Amino acid sequence: MERLAEAATTAALGFVRWEEVFVSSDKGRREVHYYLKRSDGCSDLAVIGKEKSLRHMSYHYAFRNRSLFPASSLVKLKSRREVVDWLKSVVSGYLVKL
Repeated sequence: MERLAEAATTAALGFVRWEEVFVSSDKGRREVHYYLKRSDGCSDLAVIGKEKSLRHMSYHYAFRNRSLFPASSLVKLKSRREVVDWLKSVVSGYLVKL
């Protein structure tokens, strides 16, 4: 993995941790929301995962303000592991390019 030095951007946002929340959609399919927690106590919805079949999920970014992260850091997320790695990189102050 190649690390991009984006510490100034994420440090200014003050993300201190991330959280995974499982929810059910109206049609009974599983859904998972990943939140970035800020130092001021607020949280931002970052990624949504939706069940496509019994063993497959699709993930996409859910930012309201897309200018928070450079387009180069927003790669296609193919697995939970990639989502978690990306979230950890944001919290640690470095964005990972997978």
